Amino acid sequence: MTARTGPGQPPQSLFLACDLQEPGAEAAARAALRHLSAPDRERVARLHRSTDRTRSVLARWLALQAAGRLLGVPWTGLRLGRHHHGRPYVTTHPRLSLSMAHSGRYAVAAVALGARAGVDVEEISRVSALPDSAFLTPAEITSLPSAGSAAEHRAALWVLKEAATKLTGEGMRAGMKRVGFRWQEGAHVPFAAETPYTGGEFTACRLPGGYVCAVGVSAGTPPATPTLLAVGTASPTTAQRAEHDREEAEPHT
Repeated sequence: MTARTGPGQPPQSLFLACDLQEPGAEAAARAALRHLSAPDRERVARLHRSTDRTRSVLARWLALQAAGRLLGVPWTGLRLGRHHHGRPYVTTHPRLSLSMAHSGRYAVAAVALGARAGVDVEEISRVSALPDSAFLTPAEITSLPSAGSAAEHRAALWVLKEAATKLTGEGMRAGMKRVGFRWQEGAHVPFAAETPYTGGEFTACRLPGGYVCAVGVSAGTPPATPTLLAVGTASPTTAQRAEHDREEAEPHT
């Protein structure tokens, strides 16, 4: 598939993820590191822990993979740069919007052509340790279920807010409580949500092991779930595969 940017072309987007607990993650990161730009290699080298370096490299690998698939070119020929405010971009295709994130066992990335993109991923238990007042609006607190999937809902709101602020480029400067979300068409996984903070569409879904991730695009429709890439290969599997994971099999309403 080769992406085109001519007038009248609909926005296109891709959302990828990888599980860093898969065997070979560190070896894959070492191999991918050779294809990063010199500034990116320097940023990675400044990270103290090897696990952080692996996550950082594989998030960049996913971003380049997504860009290559959307553009119809080999990812190994692409390089990432940074705008003055820190937002990443593909040096040869600056109009391609790119966002990436990593937390715990997952790295995620999204690219969009004809729209802006934002992504995030987080472990549900880490969000559960935060008080509601730290990041939820009063309306969001009222809309939370009283039991059952409440922790997942809270974590979904966290990653949705992060994705929204990355989409606009404001990042944490926006303030989490300034970014309010409303569920669309019920509150079933994957969560579809909207926010008056910025125009666009957003979805959040679960990942195996107690994680949630979110993606938003300023135009078009975002993928409902990420495509999972096997670490160290270019062979995709879908996130729906994870729905059969034993820990994720409980129904949610």
